[in-house]
Amino acid sequence: MSLLVFGTTYATAEDEPTDGRQVAMPFATAIGTSSSGLKSWHYQLQDINPGTIASLSADMVVIDHSADNVPFTRADVEHMQRKPDGSRRFVLAYMSIGEAEQYRWYWPQRSSAWLGAENRQWRGNYAVRFWHPDWQAIILEYTDKIVAAGFDGVYLDRVDQFEDLGHQDEMVAFVARISQRAKAQRPGFLVVSQNGDALIPDPKFRQAIDGFAREDLLYGENKDGERNDADSIRQSIRRLKMLAAEGKPVFVVEYPRNDDQAQKAAREIGEHNFIGLMAKRALDKP
Repeated sequence: MSLLVFGTTYATAEDEPTDGRQVAMPFATAIGTSSSGLKSWHYQLQDINPGTIASLSADMVVIDHSADNVPFTRADVEHMQRKPDGSRRFVLAYMSIGEAEQYRWYWPQRSSAWLGAENRQWRGNYAVRFWHPDWQAIILEYTDKIVAAGFDGVYLDRVDQFEDLGHQDEMVAFVARISQRAKAQRPGFLVVSQNGDALIPDPKFRQAIDGFAREDLLYGENKDGERNDADSIRQSIRRLKMLAAEGKPVFVVEYPRNDDQAQKAAREIGEHNFIGLMAKRALDKP
């Protein structure tokens, strides 16, 4: 699913300077409990201007691989990797692996062998039989493009497609293939998976990823601004802490309906040592 999210980042601890190195650093050295202190992040998929991204103070940004179907160059990525104070940030490229998007470079290669129904909430996005080898070949080629462009890592979306289509084990294997493909080209390349936290108990899945992002952990599973079921929250937090216990960062995106809810969510996220972002679920603003 392709979406633009933007908004205020609520850091859970005081900002700490990074060392400014231009080499890729594993997330294990940059989580909130470490000396380098990855505390804040920004998530934007449309209307991306490298200069604007570079001007942010966020320790990590998640952006699209391209703007107006023109891939960002290595120089663009390097510009966005440098924070205003000269220190280093992580820049990850978004890639949906559970849906095909008709505005992507691969759309002419679409096939009924793997292309499914259109997402009624996000027109132009189509479910895919993600276990099909032809779809996986496209995603692996996409991964190569992201690595070649100099991104620090990839941010995988619609990993939760197995919740609707089944084939949970195949999704774990798919994420592992993407991770192995990227890391074989550049050791230290980061893989962050979004949603589908039912996969976390699988050690093969945890081994394949360097971090995990969860949307709507506290609010919005059924309706924006509505508190999630207490059992759902507890189960998700229990799974997420399995990753945190292994030194892997957990990112949380909430879409609060007002500032009070945002501040409450930020406090709760911080209590669990997760890295939170308060955002608006919108597609019409940069």
